Amino acid sequence: MTAMIKTVTIYGEEGMRSLGAALASKLGAGDAVFLRGEMGMGKSVLARAIARAKGVTETMPSPSFTILQSYEAKLPVRHFDLYRLEDPAEFYEAGLDEEMGPEALSLVEWPEMADFDPEPRLDIYLSRGACDDIREADIETVGMSGAREEELFSALAEEYE
Repeated sequence: MTAMIKTVTIYGEEGMRSLGAALASKLGAGDAVFLRGEMGMGKSVLARAIARAKGVTETMPSPSFTILQSYEAKLPVRHFDLYRLEDPAEFYEAGLDEEMGPEALSLVEWPEMADFDPEPRLDIYLSRGACDDIREADIETVGMSGAREEELFSALAEEYE
């Protein structure tokens, strides 16, 4: 399968929340979203926006120290922050790979800290835009059928074309 990439410009936190809601409308059980980018690019804001749009209402602290926060909503959401892993093997030793099951939506910050590549998934690369409150998001599908790619990117078409 060939990956599709779409680049969108995000204006401020409200724009990040809008992107999260648009993507969430097409995400479901078993999907994984890898959030990549330097510190401060908005990975946690985007993860929270996706989770909120999927029905998570409780407080969502950063999972930086716990590595995983699980939320039960209409769709279970698993929010991983792998920044503090010192060795990729820790991901498996802690059984975190088992939390990425077919019944939940998995949102993974700093996925490069573990050695795993589930498919299908969305890879979202966040980077600084023209000024401090603008971000560029390169959204790439990995291992998805063409129909699924079209469905996901159609959710962005109205706002980002």
